[in-house]
Amino acid sequence: MFFVVGGVVAALGALLCLDLLNLDHPVLDPVAHMASYFVHGRAGWLIVIVGVGCAVAAFSVAPRLRRGPAVAVAVFGAGLLVAGLVPTAAYGDWSGPSAATLVHGIAGWSAFLALPVAAWLARREVPCWPGLLAAGLVVVLAVGTVEVMDGPDHLGHVLGLVERLMIVADLGWLVAGAATLRGRKA
Repeated sequence: MFFVVGGVVAALGALLCLDLLNLDHPVLDPVAHMASYFVHGRAGWLIVIVGVGCAVAAFSVAPRLRRGPAVAVAVFGAGLLVAGLVPTAAYGDWSGPSAATLVHGIAGWSAFLALPVAAWLARREVPCWPGLLAAGLVVVLAVGTVEVMDGPDHLGHVLGLVERLMIVADLGWLVAGAATLRGRKA
């Protein structure tokens, strides 16, 4: 439980600090822009802490679950770890996706899809918030479809807020799952 809570506190603390330090940024806005773009802002290195914190929390919960949900939770952790370590292109650089941007995007997309799947698969073991994470899956699919089909900036400028709420919900599920599974051996 220590590593789960520690990872969550590190991830959410780093994300909050990153957003607060960039409130006066001339382009980036935490409500409108995904956290990944802030790697090019003030204290952009904090995005690495977000990814590592999410990974630590996920990798601490995964061994306590059955195989299917454990794999999905591990994919969430690995995806956010890779997304944190591999920076995306700067916001507004639409000249063409670089290899790093593609790796970052695929890793993040996989992570955000994996945890709702894990919550569904583990709904008997961890009966907390499966509906919220199912709604998160629908949001991920909708956001991804709009972003891919229509290009950026077509979500009423709330994409960053949606992403941050999903991160909070995902990490909340990991903490609740760890508390529920506390008696199991890792």
